[in-house]
Amino acid sequence: MKRLFFITCCLLTFVSIKAQWGFGIKGGIASTTQRLDDHWNSKSKLGLLAGGLITYGLGENIDLQGELYYANRGHKTDIWLGLDASQSSDWYFTYHYLCLPVMLKYFPVKEGFYVAAGPHLGYLLDYKNDIKNWPSNEPREKIDWESECNRIDFGLSASLGAILNNGIFIDARYNLGLTDAIKDRKSKNRGFELSVGYLF
Repeated sequence: MKRLFFITCCLLTFVSIKAQWGFGIKGGIASTTQRLDDHWNSKSKLGLLAGGLITYGLGENIDLQGELYYANRGHKTDIWLGLDASQSSDWYFTYHYLCLPVMLKYFPVKEGFYVAAGPHLGYLLDYKNDIKNWPSNEPREKIDWESECNRIDFGLSASLGAILNNGIFIDARYNLGLTDAIKDRKSKNRGFELSVGYLF
């Protein structure tokens, strides 16, 4: 009888702990730009994101969520390939980040819709810049652009989302960068993310 009671207590404890934790995956798209306080005309560019997440229930309506995912961010601007303004093209600046946001999620009702906010930290994995329609017979000046970038990107995130009964969720997020992406230059990342995922 004591053994049965002990096993029952262990099972109840395991179920309780398991109910507090959740794991998931997500993927989506991002529309990002940079706030540049100089003469550059920064436009938004599209990128992809994908990764995983873990949640912990702090209360009946509050979860703490940590994420680790890859995000393709950056911006684009116009560049003129000749004397004629009609020969302008897009100059793409692409940042490949490993992102670690920590979000506090609040559910106005016990299940379903939620609002979330928290800090995010990004680590720069790689950086590229490409000019669309650059003439193949004209060499480009070699510049060590990546050494001009800051490795760490810090900011704040806020999102709205919904979780369905089957574990599928959708999340719409805005990221507000607080640190400069490029050294010695005001260049803060901004952008929206739309992702879908699944909670196990």
